[in-house]
Amino acid sequence: MEKMTRCPTHPGLVFKTTVLDENNITVSKAAEALGLSRTTMSRFCNGRTPCTPDIAQRIALSIDSNVAVWINLQANYDAWFAENNEKPHVQKLLNVAA
Repeated sequence: MEKMTRCPTHPGLVFKTTVLDENNITVSKAAEALGLSRTTMSRFCNGRTPCTPDIAQRIALSIDSNVAVWINLQANYDAWFAENNEKPHVQKLLNVAA
């Protein structure tokens, strides 16, 4: 599998641009509809809060989407950072004698 060179878009930004902006929905209205605080919704839409399973389920139910889509967007985002940040020092576990 080829390594991604560009950081994937945060799922909150995807939600904001493809759902809120395209339908002229404010963050406040979205927060109210999804049963989240305005602060949580704002932080999510600005890429500062991850897409938790709870948020993914709320979004999926509210727009007739699939929970897995939103969880996978977050997983891809997280994986990119894990692959591209400084690596911790670890020993190869399978090479360590018991």
